[in-house]
Amino acid sequence: ISNMVYSEKSDDWWWVDALYMAMPVFARLGVLNNDTAYFNRMYEIYTNNKVTRGLYNTTENLWYRDEAFDPPYLTPSGQDCYWARGNGWVIAAHARVLQILPSNEKHRAEYIETFQKMAYALKDRQRTDGFWNVSLDDSTNFGGSETSGTSFFTYSIAWGINNHFLDSW
Repeated sequence: ISNMVYSEKSDDWWWVDALYMAMPVFARLGVLNNDTAYFNRMYEIYTNNKVTRGLYNTTENLWYRDEAFDPPYLTPSGQDCYWARGNGWVIAAHARVLQILPSNEKHRAEYIETFQKMAYALKDRQRTDGFWNVSLDDSTNFGGSETSGTSFFTYSIAWGINNHFLDSW
């Protein structure tokens, strides 16, 4: 991780599950080492994924799976394809990072804002049975309930409510 932190490269992550796998580690090491370089590199790599690669749709407040799907990626029926499990990894990454990151970290407000916007976007897409679809906006694309995304969403939303980042639904 230190090699990543102290390199000039900030394009290591090009898929959304990497946010879940790596961001909490960067945050934890930044705290343990009392070194903001970990937070800064985490944010640079996050921004590369979010903005430079265009994986975050600021209108829908959801994430595309990875750059290989050439965002915006559409399902066969023409709907935006937001993968439930991938968005689950992203919102859970935000929840975990917010648990670790110091309250005065300069990018914390953006993580909070993205977390909140995602949560409310997900609320509008929840099915009547409590689950979410595999493809959040297209129930016909790999139809049926998706348990991994639903688990991530439930954990993250509950954490957000319990920690006063979200209103109770």
